[in-house]
Amino acid sequence: MTTTFNARRTRLGAAVAGTILMTAHTMALAEPVTLDLELRCPFPLIGEQPIQARITADYPAEITASEGVPAITVDTITVVNEPSRQGLSLLGAVTVTGTAQSFTTISTTARDIESTVDLTVEPSPVPSTPGEFEVAAGGVADPVALTDGDVGPGQVTVDDLILSLRNLRADGTLAGMPVGEFTTDCEVVAGQDNVLASFDIVDGGPGGGGDPANVAVDVEAVDFGNVQLGLSEQRSVTVTNDGGGILAINGVTVSGANADAFIQTNDCTTLASAESCTIDVTFAAGSEGAQAAVLSIETDDPDSGVVTVDLSGNGQLEPEADIEVSDDELGFGAIDLGVTSDRTLTINNVGSAALNISDVSLQTGGDFSVLSNDCSTVAPASSCAVGLRFTGNAVGASSDVLTITSDDPDEAAVTVDLSGQVNDDDTGGSTLDIKLDVDGSTTLTSTGNTLPLTGVIDSVVDLATGMLTAELHLDPTSGTFQVSKWFRKLTATAEVEFENVGEATGTLINGKLTTSAQAYVKVPRVTVNLFGLKLPIGGGAECRTAEPVSFTVASPDGETFLPLGGGTVTGSYDLTALENCGALTSVLSNFLEGDDNTINLTLTPVQP
Repeated sequence: MTTTFNARRTRLGAAVAGTILMTAHTMALAEPVTLDLELRCPFPLIGEQPIQARITADYPAEITASEGVPAITVDTITVVNEPSRQGLSLLGAVTVTGTAQSFTTISTTARDIESTVDLTVEPSPVPSTPGEFEVAAGGVADPVALTDGDVGPGQVTVDDLILSLRNLRADGTLAGMPVGEFTTDCEVVAGQDNVLASFDIVDGGPGGGGDPANVAVDVEAVDFGNVQLGLSEQRSVTVTNDGGGILAINGVTVSGANADAFIQTNDCTTLASAESCTIDVTFAAGSEGAQAAVLSIETDDPDSGVVTVDLSGNGQLEPEADIEVSDDELGFGAIDLGVTSDRTLTINNVGSAALNISDVSLQTGGDFSVLSNDCSTVAPASSCAVGLRFTGNAVGASSDVLTITSDDPDEAAVTVDLSGQVNDDDTGGSTLDIKLDVDGSTTLTSTGNTLPLTGVIDSVVDLATGMLTAELHLDPTSGTFQVSKWFRKLTATAEVEFENVGEATGTLINGKLTTSAQAYVKVPRVTVNLFGLKLPIGGGAECRTAEPVSFTVASPDGETFLPLGGGTVTGSYDLTALENCGALTSVLSNFLEGDDNTINLTLTPVQP
């Protein structure tokens, strides 16, 4: 299963993400340059974690505009913290692998140039013992073209990272979900110096200074596809001056055998360095069949005075449907035996007539099944969805082929390859048993008294979903309160016990623990100290709240609960009146009964 966290400026799958980010942000220095950055990276199960990354690279101190920024090899080292190591280890990951895309910005006096670097995570072992570990990554940044208009000071800054990780077990299969395979973003912590390198961009070199302007277009050809007779389609061509001087655009014309079918309008006159203009081209299908023309852009660029763009389109007497699927291959990731993984395939109609889908079926239908299918007739520019499920019936890899049959005249049948993997239970399960010591207190709103709370929680966490069940065992406690009876004020001590009603349930997702439980609050004995003697005045085996009390606690905002590290939880609850406590039942109820009682607990894992 692939988990996607889509939040471009925040996320990453553990420290590894940081390493990649740093790696992607290096572009070459004549003298080695090092940048240390802190990132905030979300990690499945344990939530957002701080990651330290170091980027090293060699950048030329001086770059000639005509030569541009060369291709640069980037290397980084990221320190993965202990909570992130725990998150990987919990599901049997022993090796970290993957890829990443790093986003940087090259800033000149004239513009900001966005750059993307593809990186590869070197296979890195996950230690079995507690502590930080390092992950390395590397890649090559593509060359970046500059113009004379960029001359002056320049710099490279680190912006963002998208990481795709595949974390493997010892036998080479994917670790358990959700850490086995996932994609996530990582954010550079604000307030840091994120400048990787600074340099000077100078004139000179072949073409430098002598070519004041240079024309460039964003496409070499425009294909309008099928257009019904009597209708039209519009596309745009962008013209840019990537030279250093003023570019004069002297004319824009359409010529060729079917020039009358293509109409252009534009706002192009003169362009300063790095400026652009737009030419809108409309294809009006006046006759049936293929039609072609040439768009010519005449400028004063001494090297390329005229730039051409090929135009083509096809006039259709009758509209046609055109099927397009969201994925040619659909992976369901790695799951455990008996577990299911669901995906959705989107079918689009990009044609001009209604698309009629006659069949959606699987080749074998063994481990894969069609959950839902709302696809029958799909209007132009509309879509429908097919729900698919992969079930872990047997250990090992599994595949199938989904076939979609329609009245698309060009593609009567479209196929989608499906794949998934079922983990061996012997290589690590999808649940984690956690035993936690409880230490904290609860404060009663009725009297303001605070009662200490201790005990143990035995919990089982489904690491794939974050769902948990638990047995809560709170130790007996006691509290004091003032009681007026027989014309004098006495201090009473009430013993308090908890009788569970069913299991506690909750979730542990992205480092936030939320748990709910129900229990009767019992008061087996209440005594007063009179003349040095502890005299019983109430309570009993059946003295308890009339209804079970519902307790809900959760990790405070901004705090992370770690499966093997513990954390704090807080919450509030309402206490109902007591019953079956003897003659002083109403008095004892006043001691407990009330709303919005607070509870604060520290949960610490019990080491095996």
